[in-house]
Amino acid sequence: MLSKSGKPTSAGAALGQHQADFEGLLEAAPDAMVGVDRAGVIRFVNRQTETLFGYGPGALIGRLIETLVPESFRTIHQGLRERYAAAPKTRALGYELELRGRRWDGSEFPVDISLSHTGAGDDLLVIAAVRDMTARNEAEASRRQSDRMSAVIEFSGEAIISTAPDGSITSWNPAAERLYGYTRQEVIGKPVSLLVPEGLADESAAIQTKLLAGRHVESLEAVRVRKDGKVITVLLTVSPICDKDGAVVGASAVARDVTEEKQAAQNARSLAEAEDLVRTMMASAAIGIALADLDGRFRVVNQSLRDLVGYHEAWFKAHRVRDMVHPDDLDDVLRRRTRVLAGSSDTAKVRLVRADGTTVWVRRVSVLIRDVDGEPNLLMVQVEDITAEHEAHEALAFQAIHDPLTGLHNRAWILDILAADLRAAKRAGTAVGTMFVDLDNFKIVNDSLGHAAGDEVIATVAERIVAALRPGDRVGRFGGDSFVIVVQDVRDVLDVERFAERVSAAIGVDLQVHGHRIVPTASIGIAVSSSTSMPEGLLRDTDSALHRAKAAGRGRWQFFDDAMHAKAVARLTVEDQLRDAITAGEFVVVYQPIVTLAEATVVGHEALVRWAHPTRGLLSPADFLDVAEDSGLITPIGAQVLDHVAAMLAECPDLPGPISVNVSAVQLAAPDWLGGVTDTLARHGVDPSRIVIEVTETAALSLTGPALNALTTLSGLGVGIHLDDFGTGYSSISVLRDLPVTGVKLDLRFVRDLTTRPSQANALAHGLAGLVNGMNLTGIAEGIETATQANILRAQGWRLGQGYFFGRPAAIPVTDLFTGDVMDA
Repeated sequence: MLSKSGKPTSAGAALGQHQADFEGLLEAAPDAMVGVDRAGVIRFVNRQTETLFGYGPGALIGRLIETLVPESFRTIHQGLRERYAAAPKTRALGYELELRGRRWDGSEFPVDISLSHTGAGDDLLVIAAVRDMTARNEAEASRRQSDRMSAVIEFSGEAIISTAPDGSITSWNPAAERLYGYTRQEVIGKPVSLLVPEGLADESAAIQTKLLAGRHVESLEAVRVRKDGKVITVLLTVSPICDKDGAVVGASAVARDVTEEKQAAQNARSLAEAEDLVRTMMASAAIGIALADLDGRFRVVNQSLRDLVGYHEAWFKAHRVRDMVHPDDLDDVLRRRTRVLAGSSDTAKVRLVRADGTTVWVRRVSVLIRDVDGEPNLLMVQVEDITAEHEAHEALAFQAIHDPLTGLHNRAWILDILAADLRAAKRAGTAVGTMFVDLDNFKIVNDSLGHAAGDEVIATVAERIVAALRPGDRVGRFGGDSFVIVVQDVRDVLDVERFAERVSAAIGVDLQVHGHRIVPTASIGIAVSSSTSMPEGLLRDTDSALHRAKAAGRGRWQFFDDAMHAKAVARLTVEDQLRDAITAGEFVVVYQPIVTLAEATVVGHEALVRWAHPTRGLLSPADFLDVAEDSGLITPIGAQVLDHVAAMLAECPDLPGPISVNVSAVQLAAPDWLGGVTDTLARHGVDPSRIVIEVTETAALSLTGPALNALTTLSGLGVGIHLDDFGTGYSSISVLRDLPVTGVKLDLRFVRDLTTRPSQANALAHGLAGLVNGMNLTGIAEGIETATQANILRAQGWRLGQGYFFGRPAAIPVTDLFTGDVMDA
């Protein structure tokens, strides 16, 4: 075989006569043909070999095969040589290799080599047919790349679409089917404008223009419409498809649905804007506001809340809402929080604990905030400082059931708790004891030392009573100097008696008030409940017992008994009948004369009321007057008496002297009493000087400003003002000095005790006569029943008298009396 130069080779000598035959065949082969001997030396090449590897003619002959292929080929060649060393003739090896060829410039490229051999022994020659695989490999790589791209497109999670230059759809992957709702068969060949909503054709045309110009369109948000008509937002990346010459032959578009992302972003922006608005409002709010997670952890806290509780912002970041709630209110707050999380708003009063440990009352409003999907998101808590309001409300609530002076419970509370105690006692089969405690002669303290001193005494007595109580017993102030004690679980009335003794002893300890030593004493009325007792009835029984204790000499206690109960019932009956008597006009007036003690000449009368009872006959004041005063019915009765007297005076203008009318303290306290008197006198045309108002000394001691003003006004009109029962009060002389008094009536108890011998009664009566005469007052001694009494009084200086000795009360006033010589009687 010959090289390109045509010179004989050593291999050619080995081939002998076959050389000429092979030469033509090798030169005509389409592949590069290379002959290599046992030593790996190239013995012949054809023109295709020199062209493929870039060598000139004859440049490869004598070089090692590694010049054209890597060393790995020599190793293979060595194996072949050993395998076929004994082969007797040339034959194909049937063995192909994919190796790397190396050109003269050192660059490498892929080659495919088919091997065969000829000769044997030392003449063995391996013939390699070498084919350039660059084009084939590139095509294969392109095919594999195309396959991979097709798989990527097919299984991509994003919609991938390709279009022709005219905008018709040429490919449509499964993701596009899912995104737009069209199948591949429904859209191939259809215009891509099928996916564009009406009104956005210009936008689509602009994209097409860019693509035809070879420009990419990346990250474009576009609005598209699905097959079902739903409008969605997609993120598009659109690229032109160009051929090898750069001409645009189509376009590809990758689309991803960002509708939810866009909505979420919009929601986030809205939420951020809302939060900014909330933060602005919170910052300017005067009340404390906090936003918290559903578990109570603080998210945002405004300055007002930080100022209110005194915690720094770092504290809020590390704590929850419950951490600033007062422990006593925590359970209730947690229960309310559960209701709020269920969708209800909540408003409540709650205590918060400040950083300094103090407590603040707040009005707490909790509201659940939901996100755009309606799911619970945050809690908004508003707190308003209502400490002052709470304290004011507590003060009002305290005042509603407490006495402001002593701090004890008041009448309303005692009645309520007594009702509860009676129910409990009935269930337990026990009894309840009640005690009315009333200070003795307390008015003297007020009159002599002033009301401030009186308040001090009452407060001290209240403390002493409280100190004497047993656990569970109750005490309240009923007003003035009266207290009510409720004793629970009474099983023996002796227990109540011993308790009353303890209370009495506690009260009766000396005390100093405004520099004066006072020994307070109290009268106590006691009643014990039965199974049918009611609060009002039990207290009424207790009050009756108190009056008995007072009547018995004060400074003692008295039980209510059946007789007292009967008396109380009778008292209620009388009160009811008195109301009917007022309406029916059953009251009549009788007149007792007032005479001169020297001549027994009538100079006036005292009007006395009687009740013409329809069944009991004519009743004296002793049968009904106390009830009338206690019930307040004395006022309308007194008005009727005055009307009778005024009518009598109008009918008898020549009647000697004025007529005296008794007026109680209850009447004087009535706001319209003065007007009633003046109206009555005017209606009957009676001169005011023909009327005398008699007020008991005891009643005069308790007169208030309006009552005093009323008496002063009447005195100025000419009405006489007399003190009845003079000498029985505690401040007689001061009354004469301070009231518009024109006369006094010596109490009949002084008259009753007068004797012909020197006595205390005589001395007192004589002294009072001198006082009355010295003050130029009218003096009348009442209750005269004997001539002796009349003579003694006349001798002492008393000028006027009244009593059965001179005349009994009669329906018609008398104008003259015949008694004989008073001095001789």
